[in-house]
This record gives sequence, structure tokens and C-alpha cells, in this order.
Amino acid sequence: MTTLIVFDIDGTLLRSVAPHQAAFAAALRDCGLTDVDSAWGGYTHHTDSWIFREVFRHHTGRLPDEAERGRFAGLLHEHFLAATARKGLEEIPGAGSFLRALSADDGYAVAFATGGLREVTAAKLAPLEGGAAGPVSTASEHTFREHLVREAVHQAVERAGGGFERVVCVGDGPWDVRAAVATGSEFIGIGPATTPFGDWFPRTHLFGSFDEVDPAADFTLVPPPGRVPAEPGGDKVFAARPAQCPCWS
Repeated sequence: MTTLIVFDIDGTLLRSVAPHQAAFAAALRDCGLTDVDSAWGGYTHHTDSWIFREVFRHHTGRLPDEAERGRFAGLLHEHFLAATARKGLEEIPGAGSFLRALSADDGYAVAFATGGLREVTAAKLAPLEGGAAGPVSTASEHTFREHLVREAVHQAVERAGGGFERVVCVGDGPWDVRAAVATGSEFIGIGPATTPFGDWFPRTHLFGSFDEVDPAADFTLVPPPGRVPAEPGGDKVFAARPAQCPCWS
């Protein structure tokens, strides 16, 4: 295998952003955390674990302990299942077949790096009909988006027994671009417009359907200087699981 493709999930493989955000807000309320800034993209790190920690700290003056984090994760999972029970989850066009094609090709390996917690992530990947075969890095393991990608790559390298010639990240938000640049990865944008990624973002790297994506194409990113913010918390050096990563401190 020569190419590793690391997928975000919400908005990238599945149209799950709205039910996830609704479930996240409901879980916060169940934990007694109200009057919350719901501009989720404005938080330093776009992950469930980071945002929950920041909201909890703002309300209580301390960080949540393991039991409190576990209770929130369970509530998020319950609310997400309830929100999607009737209609299920719609995939981004071509996502499932693209994953299955990659899994059947010895030239590719897949991994997942998501800002969602592990319990809710398992519920999202289940409907992808067997295409979701690869390491899954979640916000239950790391709070920084960049560290999620690093963890996914680390696990994939361990599973493959060696490195990859290319790593390509796939995502739908500016935090995904930042993580790709920070990790030196190529990048494929998913969505209807380049707006979330910046006016410099090449149209050749943007797709509304996975049916249009040629994974063998070159998706190198060369953003103009200063157009992609540096990795926040860069002094918190990544530590692979099962070690406790400094991104939690």
C-alpha cells in the first residue's frame, strides 16, 4: 500500500452535522451547562472533547473529570441516536462506494480522524456498509484536530507495518485544511464551494461527490504564507495512544 487516505466524517462522508450539533447542545443542557456559545467553529479546536472541556470550565471553573466526560459522551450518543432514529443518516454522494473501492485496492489504505467522541462515531460509521475498514481516531483520544490526524496516521502505519508514500486528508471545514497543512498531507475538500477553505483554495481540490474523485491525482496544498493559521497549541507535542497526550493538559 502506498497511499493512506484519512477521512473526516461529519459533512465529509455523512450529512450528520445538524443532528450531531443538536445532540451536542442537548447533552450539554442535560449536564446543566446552559447559556453556551454555539458558534462551534469559533472554538480553538473543533472537537467534541475540547469544546465540552471549555464549556465545562467556563461554567464551573475547573476541568471535567473522567466520570463527567463519560456521562457527557453517553448523553451525546443517546441524543444522536434519537435524532437519527426515524430518517437515518444520508451519505455524501458516492462516499460508501468510494470507501469500498479503496478497501479493495492494495494501493490504498483508509483511516478516519473525527472531532466526534468514540461512542457517537461508532453509530455514524455503522451504516457505511462495510466500507469503514480502517483505524478510527476520535475526540475521545485527543482534543486537538491535528492530533487526531496524527493518531490516525500512526495507527495506520502500525497496522500496515510501514509508512506510506502519500497521505491525503479529506474534509469539509477549515480545521481539516489546517490539520492537513500541519501534518504535511495532501487535501481533498468536500462541499459545494471553496468558501470554507479560503479564497486561495484550488477548485481542482474540491468535490461535491466522491464519484468525481480520482484518488491517484495530486492534491498537494500550497497555501499562500499566513493564509492557513498555525497549529494551535503547537507546544503540546503529539503523543500516540495509549500514552496520555499533552493535548489533554
